[in-house]
Amino acid sequence: MLRNSSQPMNQGTIICVDDERNILLSLHDSLSQIATGYAIELAESGVAALSIITELSQNKIEVPLIICDRAMPEMDGATLLTHLHQQFPKTPKILITELVGIGDAIQASDRANLYRYITKPWDETDFSLTVREALRSYEQAKQIAAQNQTLKQMHLELQREIANRRRAEALLVYDALHDTLTGLPNRTLLVERIEQAIRTARSDSTYQFAVLFIDLDRFKIVNDSLGHTIGDELLVAISTRFRQCLRNTDIIARLEGDEFAILLEGIQDSSDAIQIAERLLESLCTPFNLKGHTVAASASIGIVVGSSSTNYDSAADLLRDADLTMYHAKKTGRACYALFDRQLHVQTLKLLQIQSDLHQALERQEFILCYQPIVSLSTGKLMGFEALVRWHHPQQGFISPGEFISVAEETGFIIFLGEWVLREACRQMHQWQLQFPLHSPLTISVNISGKQFSQVNFVQQIEQILLETGFDAHLLKLEITESVLMENAQSSTSMLSQLQALGIRLSIDDFGTGYSSLSYLHRLRLDTLKIDRSFVRDVDRSVEQIEIIRTIIALAWNLGMDVVAEGIETKKQLFQLRSLKCEYGQGYLFAKPLDRTAIETLLSQDLPLQYLSQ
Repeated sequence: MLRNSSQPMNQGTIICVDDERNILLSLHDSLSQIATGYAIELAESGVAALSIITELSQNKIEVPLIICDRAMPEMDGATLLTHLHQQFPKTPKILITELVGIGDAIQASDRANLYRYITKPWDETDFSLTVREALRSYEQAKQIAAQNQTLKQMHLELQREIANRRRAEALLVYDALHDTLTGLPNRTLLVERIEQAIRTARSDSTYQFAVLFIDLDRFKIVNDSLGHTIGDELLVAISTRFRQCLRNTDIIARLEGDEFAILLEGIQDSSDAIQIAERLLESLCTPFNLKGHTVAASASIGIVVGSSSTNYDSAADLLRDADLTMYHAKKTGRACYALFDRQLHVQTLKLLQIQSDLHQALERQEFILCYQPIVSLSTGKLMGFEALVRWHHPQQGFISPGEFISVAEETGFIIFLGEWVLREACRQMHQWQLQFPLHSPLTISVNISGKQFSQVNFVQQIEQILLETGFDAHLLKLEITESVLMENAQSSTSMLSQLQALGIRLSIDDFGTGYSSLSYLHRLRLDTLKIDRSFVRDVDRSVEQIEIIRTIIALAWNLGMDVVAEGIETKKQLFQLRSLKCEYGQGYLFAKPLDRTAIETLLSQDLPLQYLSQ
């Protein structure tokens, strides 16, 4: 076997196969001139060629051209090239043949996909062109294959990039439509679905749906006392329970904070929505165990039913009504649901408007104080006043305290309003002391809310007000309901002692309507006990009420307290209270709450009030 007579080059190895040594050497000489940069391997038989091919393949050396003689012993050229074609289909193959073997060469061309055949003896120029074209063809095919591979790789990378972008876009869309904490749909997705439900209701008179607006009760207490981490875990746990109460077709969304909303599609009537609301409330009856903390939860739910007759133009309008209805449920007592109706809508809007306007009312000086006289029931002498706040709204006129005080309490605005009432009452009383120096000193009673009383700087605040206004602390009475005192039982005793140390007198308001302990009342050592109007109302015709008031008065005397009866409206009530030795009273029988001008007229006369001389 004759082997390679030149070293392998980077461009690959050309294989020449012929059983005649002189032809192989001739091919080698010609190729050395024509195919510079290529190695040349010479084989004297097909078997030897296969051995060389195997070795080159193992070493991953390219074979850009195979030149083979047709007529050889053991394995002829056509058979060899046909066999090699299976391994090197893209390698050009040249078959050398005599003129008499051209027919066989043509057949071999079909089987081995020959690049060309040449006849012996060959023309050097023709041979040179054939070899160059074959090598160029191979290199071009290799470049095209490389380019195709590059394009294929680029295509695959592009496909991966497109897939990644689609996944990223899908994730962005998902994130844009879902709450990150709970994984629930968010307001955006819910609004889209509600808008779709509204459109369906317009086109289908039989279609009904409902929206449930849910707000957790006192969730802020959980965040403030246990931290936001526990608060977040509670939201996740609640959302899990809520989902278990719903059908697969229902949508529950977290709107923000502790607010959720649910869309129920294809309901029969409002009873379906009510059933779901009851199921949701029931799901919260079992407390949650969160990192060693047992946390109770409840919710208020507003329900709005949508149909072709409700005429909603947008999801925003429907959610507004559901929110208002939820607000009404919360006002009713929490842990309950309410079903929307138009009258409720009007009432709740008014409350929300009051809530909004309250914060501007102080700045606009829309609040005024009225003063209801407190008199001696035995002499008719004016002893003092109770300061009562009134709100003169620029559009609605006078708004009843019953409409705005509860809103102020709920929003915390009562703290600012209460401070203003204290300061204004003390300022006005001090001014009247200077204006009417001959009149005996009068007390002023001011109601204190639970939120005011629980402020850590409450005593310092009152001390500062007395200092600013110059009003005598001994003439200031603070009225505190028994429920407030009991809710703050631990701190009440200390707070009251500090106030009394300033000379301020203290009254327990609406006595008998709460749950105060007599022993606790004894420890507080208050100055005045005010009998609630609910007992005074029937004192002239109910023996039972008479005995209750007699007992209250005796209790007050034993504790060294004055007694003031509220809500005296008739002379019969007055005479009965006199007979029971009640010292002081107030009510419409004497005077309604009076404005500043009316009080100044009263003070200038210095006369007993109406009915007391009778």
